[in-house]
Amino acid sequence: MAYNPPFTIKSKAATAGSPMRTTPSNSPALRPPARSPQKPTYQSNLSLQTVIGTTITTPNGLSVHEQSNSFALCAGSTAVLAELDDENNISQRFFRARPSATSINPVASFYNQNSTPATPEPKSRSLSVVKANANGVGGSSYNSSPTTDWADAVNTRPWSSRERVKAVTCVSVSPNGRLLAFGETGYNPRVLIFSTTKGSSPDVPLTILNEHTFGVRSLAFSTDSQYLATLGDVNDGFLFVWAVSLSNGSARLHSANKCTSFVKSICWMGQTLITAGVRHVKVWRLPDVRPASPSKTPSNVDPNSSPANSAPKALSGRNCILGGLGSQIFTCVASISDHEAVLGTDAGAVCYLDGSDGSPKLSLVKIVEFGIASLAVDSDGESVWLGGRGVRIQRLTFEDLRNLTVSAPSSPVSTQRTPAEHHTKGPAVTSMGFLSSHLVTLDSRRAIHIYATESLDEDGQQDHSEALLPAHRDAVLGIGPLKVPNDRGAEFYTWSCEGTVNFWDTGGRCHDSQKIDLEQLSRADEDITNELKIVRTTDSMDFFISGDKFGVLRVLSGQPWENIQEVRAHGGEITDIAIHELSQGCFLVASCGRDRMVQLFRKDEVGFELIQTMEDHVGAVGQLLFLNNGEKLLSCSADRTILVRDRVIREVDGMEVLAYIISKVITLKSSPVSMTVMPDDPDTLVFSTIDRCIQLYSLETGRHIRSFRSSDQEASDAVVMNSLTVSTGIPGQSPKLLVGVSSTDKSIRVYDLERETLLTGEFGHTEGVSALYFLESRPATPESPGKRLLISAGIDGIVIIWKLSVQLQLQSVQEPFQDNPREDDDTPSKGSIAAKAPLRRILSRSELASFQQTTSSPTFIREPSLVIRRKMSKQSLVSSSLRTGNGTSITPPPPIPAPCRSSTSTSIDRDGRSPSPLSPKTRSTRRLHSENHYRSRNSSVDVRSRIRNSGKNDPGSLTSSTEQICRTLRTYRKKLSISTERIDCAKELERELNLTLRTLTSRVKNTEEASETTETDSSGKENGRLLIPPPVPSSENKRPRTPRRAPSTPNLSRMGSRNFSRSRSVGREGSV
Repeated sequence: MAYNPPFTIKSKAATAGSPMRTTPSNSPALRPPARSPQKPTYQSNLSLQTVIGTTITTPNGLSVHEQSNSFALCAGSTAVLAELDDENNISQRFFRARPSATSINPVASFYNQNSTPATPEPKSRSLSVVKANANGVGGSSYNSSPTTDWADAVNTRPWSSRERVKAVTCVSVSPNGRLLAFGETGYNPRVLIFSTTKGSSPDVPLTILNEHTFGVRSLAFSTDSQYLATLGDVNDGFLFVWAVSLSNGSARLHSANKCTSFVKSICWMGQTLITAGVRHVKVWRLPDVRPASPSKTPSNVDPNSSPANSAPKALSGRNCILGGLGSQIFTCVASISDHEAVLGTDAGAVCYLDGSDGSPKLSLVKIVEFGIASLAVDSDGESVWLGGRGVRIQRLTFEDLRNLTVSAPSSPVSTQRTPAEHHTKGPAVTSMGFLSSHLVTLDSRRAIHIYATESLDEDGQQDHSEALLPAHRDAVLGIGPLKVPNDRGAEFYTWSCEGTVNFWDTGGRCHDSQKIDLEQLSRADEDITNELKIVRTTDSMDFFISGDKFGVLRVLSGQPWENIQEVRAHGGEITDIAIHELSQGCFLVASCGRDRMVQLFRKDEVGFELIQTMEDHVGAVGQLLFLNNGEKLLSCSADRTILVRDRVIREVDGMEVLAYIISKVITLKSSPVSMTVMPDDPDTLVFSTIDRCIQLYSLETGRHIRSFRSSDQEASDAVVMNSLTVSTGIPGQSPKLLVGVSSTDKSIRVYDLERETLLTGEFGHTEGVSALYFLESRPATPESPGKRLLISAGIDGIVIIWKLSVQLQLQSVQEPFQDNPREDDDTPSKGSIAAKAPLRRILSRSELASFQQTTSSPTFIREPSLVIRRKMSKQSLVSSSLRTGNGTSITPPPPIPAPCRSSTSTSIDRDGRSPSPLSPKTRSTRRLHSENHYRSRNSSVDVRSRIRNSGKNDPGSLTSSTEQICRTLRTYRKKLSISTERIDCAKELERELNLTLRTLTSRVKNTEEASETTETDSSGKENGRLLIPPPVPSSENKRPRTPRRAPSTPNLSRMGSRNFSRSRSVGREGSV
């Protein structure tokens, strides 16, 4: 039976600093030993299911394909391809590739020869641990089928911050509708080309282009879909044109050139490329590609194909003469034919570019009343739609453009806003796209509108028949659960910083949207804006409680949506709200904030009143929890404590009054960040701390259970976890999962709470992740795991719904640890004995000492054995071990010849011993014992003798000790004569000095007598080693016996005894 010794502070200090241990520690405060190989292991993945919202800020973030009635847009790190059916219903597909993804058609970099076409996979994969890395991504593919190979979809190499998933900045759909390309931002971005055909993989790109180094600003396919233009950011400064194969989507670098201007938009006009930006309009022409011989090109060979190592050609460009438009900022450009294009400026100027004669000519058409931010071309209707500030939309026909064209003005165009435009300040239409019968617009508030063209007139006035693609228009700060079913038909709700509350289902459909009015400060503090921080509701959704940045607590009714009451509950930002239902219609509402307060309110039919204010914390309070049916209230704070309060009730005037008092205080080494409880054990608290650890505490006993760092086994970097949730485990199908978000690297992580390992992690938000909600539906049968969804919200304004899948690890990995039980075994076997952990029973030092005390052999010495110091003389060692009860000694055995030493050491050993006659009876009775005892101690004494003779000037020698005590006594004597302070240990000091003086006088006397009788042996040989008899007590020195500890050496005062030694023994009391 295994035995665990009790945990003590000494055992913790002895083991905590050890880098390696041959035996696992049984301390509960340390990391537990490795699990048994028989424990089942699991693998997990997160697949992207729905993305709500967009992150478009420029016209490059939207691209349309009119024939398929679809459009593509940017949403965080994902490109969304939406398709509009005949009933105006929108279906979406999502495309994204991890940093570890490899393309089907690798492309070697021409300018960066050292870079690889795609990030290589590590040479070795861990089959026993299939999971994501702490700084990378893991799991399986987006929108993947259940047959996805889990082991091949995981890369366990840690990724640096430069290699993590990046935001999508621009998208482009090919004119034939078969390809989708999008570019990334940040360091070392990629341009990814995907196939849009049904059934194609949404996470395995056809081609990955890696030539840009500092972000991709714009993308554009040519009209024949054979060329793709990619423009880098200003810091990148390169414009590349890629030849794309129509058969398999492969690409090669065709031509390139530098482009250091600040470009806002690019567009193809036939075989020429137009770039427009800040005081910049330039037309780039592809170099002529002529065959080397007049032979015809086979029909089955792609004309754009060429050797992979061929050098790209120089892309030639020509600037347009701007004239009076030289101070304009061209925001958008769109082509209306193979030699005509339309441009717009932020000052409202509509320009026409004509390149029919080979020399591009820019002309001013007209000036509208609003700044133009986007353009959309209706080829069938031969018209151009203009979008700008104030959500203004205007239509111009091709005929009007050609008829109103004038030469570029010689005088600068005025950039002054008209009076009408001053009244149209507001969100601008940043992107536009025209479908066959609808117009898609995205404004600066991230609102997506779909208008029917029949409802729009030339001035952009539309009916109320618009279709709004639901999304938050600002940062999403939280997610709340809803009890299903409910009147709104939603499964969860989200809120944004401006006060919008949206109700969603798991399919991404918005069922309702409400607004909470936030009070702003006076104009003197316009820089400080109020924000909605927290929203909570009851199971019945009868009322909602909200808290804002200024500490105002609002009570709103669910049906109808209106503000019932509002109070100033805190002096600062409200961080959390907890609601507990006492009875039908009666609720407890607890709120906390950065002002270190915890407020407790009572909400019933009568009203909303404050019943208790708790100011026990000394730091900002971050989270509240009601537990055990409201019997306990937990609060965690930045002051590194978690307070557990118990509910108490008393009667006052026949009415029950309740309050919460502190029952336990959990003090931590670092501040807690987020906390939750086990679903099957509410007495077990799970929380994360700012030192990147996950802690488990027992609320019943108040003791720490265990802890582990929130990191990956293959990576050393740990992260701070937030929004923690623990799921229930299903035996044989899923362990207990710990789900949370990392504010360090903006990742979503899933941990196996039993094995304390990371199962998977994903990146989806380009900015911080503000909230995470784990939605678990009840299974239809006990054996089925049910549906598990993760819903994440980010500061970038998008909401992502992930599907979580967990399954057992491959059985082939555990085969070496399996063992078949014997057929003749009568008892049931729970597993292989060889595979279990070995038994350990480590005895502590106190337990070992108790064994030594009970089993020690009897000694012939009457006095207890004394501790011998490190530097002891051989003479005193032998004499102490051979003393008898009546003071007699025995003759030792013949001395063992010592090794050859110098004459000085030989002389010292010889002179330090003198013969002593012994009684014949004593010689015969105790010769055997003394011989055995002497032989056992001879080797150690000889070693000590050699150490002793190393020199008398050693720091631990008697001479050095004598000099040191002399200096100490002088200093003490001077201080004693000056000070008037009372001495508490005067008697003890006097006794020690008397003993030291008597021993020192005896030693000096014996040394003088020994020097008179010392003889020198001329042969240099060592005399026999004889023992010195103990001294006979003199009647003159007899005194009343006082209880004291005996010195380690006897009083050598007998005449004729030789007592000469370089190292003198020191007793326990310091006597010599």
